Amino acid sequence: MPETNKIEEAIFAYDQALRLKPDYAAAYNNRGNAKSDLGQYESAIADYNQAILLEPDAAAYYNRGNAKSDLGQYESAIADYSAALRLKPDYAAAAYYNRGNAKSALGDHQGAIADYDKALRLKPDAAAYYNRGNAKSALGDHQGAIADYDQALRLKPDDAAAYGNRGVANALLEQVNEARRDFKKALALAREAGDENIAARAERGLALLGKPEDR
Repeated sequence: MPETNKIEEAIFAYDQALRLKPDYAAAYNNRGNAKSDLGQYESAIADYNQAILLEPDAAAYYNRGNAKSDLGQYESAIADYSAALRLKPDYAAAAYYNRGNAKSALGDHQGAIADYDKALRLKPDAAAYYNRGNAKSALGDHQGAIADYDQALRLKPDDAAAYGNRGVANALLEQVNEARRDFKKALALAREAGDENIAARAERGLALLGKPEDR
């Protein structure tokens, strides 16, 4: 695939640069990014480690955190996002958001919500609203979750997953008509996008609600 070839060519170029200048921290960081693009996360982390050893830098910590998250190493990823935030506030929105995702993956939904709050104060973003909604729903705050899914859908109106999850929250609050509308919209969007997983979830939601005349 051409894109993969370009990334491999970039890695080769960084290899050559590092042979000429072994203490080139930015080349290690950039080679790590290229390897991450190819899914070579362990090798990418080794490059970020070397970049940080040579020159502690927010970008390398942030990128290493992303690679660790992709490997499911969430606690270590959280430490890296925190280091990036200490070194460079410019990484704030993205680092808070990704740190929130890592905390949520560990079941720390309160901590995740705090990070999503900070990310959203800096930059309104559909994904941050959506994930904060998921965290609130996990804590039983379904009304708060619905408010976040509303915001996510305002920014990204074709998000089938947000409709589906809002449908679940509405169903748990026994707001049946609202839940049914959400599941139908999620199903239509998911089928249009070819997302069988979300479509199946929406169909299950509708089946559990039953027919309107049954209620």
